[in-house]
Amino acid sequence: MEWIKIVLKSFAIIILQIILFDNLQIHGWGYPMVYILPLLTLPMLPKWAEMPIGMIVGLIIDICNNSLGVHMAACIAICFIKPYILKRFIQDLERIKGEISSISIGRIEFSKYIIALICLHHLMVFGLEAWSFHNWWLVILQTIVSSVLTILIVLGYDFIRK
Repeated sequence: MEWIKIVLKSFAIIILQIILFDNLQIHGWGYPMVYILPLLTLPMLPKWAEMPIGMIVGLIIDICNNSLGVHMAACIAICFIKPYILKRFIQDLERIKGEISSISIGRIEFSKYIIALICLHHLMVFGLEAWSFHNWWLVILQTIVSSVLTILIVLGYDFIRK
């Protein structure tokens, strides 16, 4: 029953991303990408199980945005890096039961975890889209503005969910 709830919530967030958040932007600099929330809050799984989930989520977003695998690559990378980031911020991973949230790992640790992975994800997305170091400052600016938007939405959602 728990997994059905997680899958339905994930689909709802992906649909919200496609319908609402893909149409929101701040002067062409900031794009909220909340579709990675299910990947960030997914319970601890082995990499062989988590990386295909990231591939499917990224592929859905790539198909809807016509973005040639950029989101899929970033989502797979996030699923690969996620256990290492968790180990960095959380000393005892055994206490995590179920979904990763501020309730299960603590508010400060969750915030650090979310900020690190969202910034890495956005840097990959905008870096792969630019595919050049010619306008590196534009990539950094888009990463910062989009990361702040996404972090505020994700932390707000986590605060409301309690």
